[in-house]
Amino acid sequence: MTEEDKANLAVAVRLYEAVTRGDWDAAEAELHDELEIHEAETMPYAGIYRGRDALRRLSAIVYGTWPGTRVDRLGMAAGAGRVVVFFRMTIHAPTGQISHEIVEVNEFRDGKVAVIKPFYWDTGAMARLHQQLGDQP
Repeated sequence: MTEEDKANLAVAVRLYEAVTRGDWDAAEAELHDELEIHEAETMPYAGIYRGRDALRRLSAIVYGTWPGTRVDRLGMAAGAGRVVVFFRMTIHAPTGQISHEIVEVNEFRDGKVAVIKPFYWDTGAMARLHQQLGDQP
C-alpha cells in the first residue's frame, strides 16, 4: 500500500467513525468542499448530491426513506488512490425485512473525500420495498 493510500484510508476511517457517532462537524472536516455523492437512478433518492454537507443531507433522506434502518460497516480496503468501504444495510419494515451489502467507492482530492459512489447489491428489492412502504396507510 502506498503512502497516499494509507493517508486516504486514515481519512476514510475518521469520516465513517464520525458518521457512526453522529458527529457531522468531524465528518465534514474529512470531505472536500466540492463533494459529489452519486446515488443509483433506481434508488428512491437517486441523483447527485453536492457540497460538503451532502452526506449529512443524504443520510437524513436515506433514514427518512427507510425508517428502522441499520447500517453496519464491515471493512475497508485502500488502493489505486481510492478507499472502498463495505457495509451491510438492514431495513426493517411492516412488510418485512431485507438485508444486503453495499460497497462505497471513495475518491480523493486534496487529501479529502471528493466523490462517493455507493453500489447496492439489489436495488430492485429496495425499490419494491419502498413502493410497498408508500402503499402503507
